[in-house]
Amino acid sequence: MIRDQPGLPLTQAQTGVLLGQQLAGEASVFYAAEYTELDGPLDYELFTQALQATLREADALQVRIVEMDGAYRQQRIEHRPPTLAAAPAEQLSQTAFMAELFRQLQQAFNPAAGYLYEHKLYRRGAERHVWLHRAHHLLLDGYGFQLIARRVAVYYEALLSGKPLAAAAFGTLDAILEVDQAYQNSFDREDDRRYWLAELAGLQPKSLSPHPTPGIGRGRRFSGALPDAVCLSLKRRALELELSWPELLIAAFAGYLARYGYGRDTVLGLTTMLRASGAVARTPCSAMNVMPLPFRQVEELDLANAARRLRRDLARHRPHQRYRFEHLEFDLKDAGYPRGLLGTEINVMPFEPPSRFGPCRALTHTLAAGPVEDLAAVFMARGDAIVLDLDGREENYDESTLRRHWLGITDFLAQALESCQSPDPST
Repeated sequence: MIRDQPGLPLTQAQTGVLLGQQLAGEASVFYAAEYTELDGPLDYELFTQALQATLREADALQVRIVEMDGAYRQQRIEHRPPTLAAAPAEQLSQTAFMAELFRQLQQAFNPAAGYLYEHKLYRRGAERHVWLHRAHHLLLDGYGFQLIARRVAVYYEALLSGKPLAAAAFGTLDAILEVDQAYQNSFDREDDRRYWLAELAGLQPKSLSPHPTPGIGRGRRFSGALPDAVCLSLKRRALELELSWPELLIAAFAGYLARYGYGRDTVLGLTTMLRASGAVARTPCSAMNVMPLPFRQVEELDLANAARRLRRDLARHRPHQRYRFEHLEFDLKDAGYPRGLLGTEINVMPFEPPSRFGPCRALTHTLAAGPVEDLAAVFMARGDAIVLDLDGREENYDESTLRRHWLGITDFLAQALESCQSPDPST
């Protein structure tokens, strides 16, 4: 019966994932996952009910991807409630447990069969558990993971307390497709394409690798929380300068790339959620994009003035951020631009996952964020802390090089915060 469905179009984000997967040649590169440590008494049955109810409300996840008449389409499938039997993992060392999570990450999804997500629960102690959530990027991006986690936390709390819970305000698959098709058929799309080609004219990519090889792959990671003193200084400076701390972080990373990178021009790929308002803001789905962010002569500015310029540039760029970076990369190639112009990426995630699930304290970690072209710096708010995940494509960065750059970025940020002056309004 399902096979007789005419099928629905893919969103441009989904089409981009399929295209990237074909270029990468390895499907698991486009699998994303996070795991949440739950410390405290956990009611398995109620937690499972909360997860099942959340997934039932997220109709955009209940699809499969098929080829029909030479094109990819998506078809609706019935919701299949997951079961969470807590797998015993008390005897595993942390190293062995992480190896188990990475093995799970690489278990294949079959887009034609659907159910491109999976949830597992591990028991690490009497009152210590780990919830693993993995999904294909065809279904979920980073913010989509957060929407699922938040709703599960709310459901679980309601079930524990016995209080009624209003239906979720998740957007629907139909609403997502309507928004996506409206943009693809609009005059804005062509205007945005022309804008970016003009904005990037003549630029050459800069990388922290002296000899970056083109391609798409899974990143090698070095991760850690920024020093407390740096986080405190960052947030204090942001208040003093009337800037946001993400603006300071992006400007500092651009300054580091300008000073220590190889190549001619500082251009970042800035991850954008494309969830400012409407149905997309409320829907667990894959919607994120990568917006070009050229920085000219950023090394000549102190951090405050670089961040002020960034704010003005973002105001100018944002109306054009819906144009898909996969299309833009092909446009740039056709126009004779060098490959890898958006290969150095930055993603600042100021939103936080739930810190509690009922009586359980919760701490969420990213296991895999998806593909990397060259290098991706991901800054994530975690309570008062800010975690920096530095993912470098394995062909371009070894572990010691990533560690050196992680420390270098941290030191550069600390020094830039210390030395930045009040902004010059004329800059």
